[in-house]
Amino acid sequence: MTFRSFLAALAALTLGGSALGAETSNRSRQCLNPADAREALAKNKFTDPAAALRSAAAIAHADPLRSRLCRWNEDYVYEITLLRRDGKVMNVFIRAEDGSLVNARANP
Repeated sequence: MTFRSFLAALAALTLGGSALGAETSNRSRQCLNPADAREALAKNKFTDPAAALRSAAAIAHADPLRSRLCRWNEDYVYEITLLRRDGKVMNVFIRAEDGSLVNARANP
């Protein structure tokens, strides 16, 4: 997925507030503590977490709250939590390896 298609998908999700794919409920996700996340970032060539956070926040027109590195089955993903301008919290999941969008959902 190119960065441009990532931006289009994220913009569509922001407007619609729906989730991409049903696979998110079937996968187990375990987020790393800060020390383990630093170690994983040092070992692997992941996309920059700060850049992923800024771009997701800019496209969603939302304020960034946090970003965590999580292990989701065999993949590493960034779980990015955003506060939308309507007051709702939105979670965006981005593959750490290539920066592609895995899932986004608005929390009620």
